Amino acid sequence: MVARLSAWMAVLTAAAIAFAVVTGGAIDASSAGPLVTAVLLGVGAYRTLTGQSGGLRLLCGAWGLAGGMAWYAPSYNTPAFVPGMVAIGAPVLVCMVGLALTVMHKERK
Repeated sequence: MVARLSAWMAVLTAAAIAFAVVTGGAIDASSAGPLVTAVLLGVGAYRTLTGQSGGLRLLCGAWGLAGGMAWYAPSYNTPAFVPGMVAIGAPVLVCMVGLALTVMHKERK
């Protein structure tokens, strides 16, 4: 159950990342990291939701990568009324919750 929730969170996060990159202007070398993260989240979510082997490991790694990318992402594109710690902390918190849900999943064999 928690793995499915993490997978659906990954789908939404991957869509949000891809949307932000595509609408953010030119797609160049600086957008490669976010796009790779979005693809890994999407593939990990797909493999987890369909029950394929390695899905949870891939999803766990993708959440870790997304958390690291969110931590180091610049927060200067946020509106002025959003405090800096919220702009940085909220994406990192979402990634860490997704990672925790994936790690807490107990597989039944």
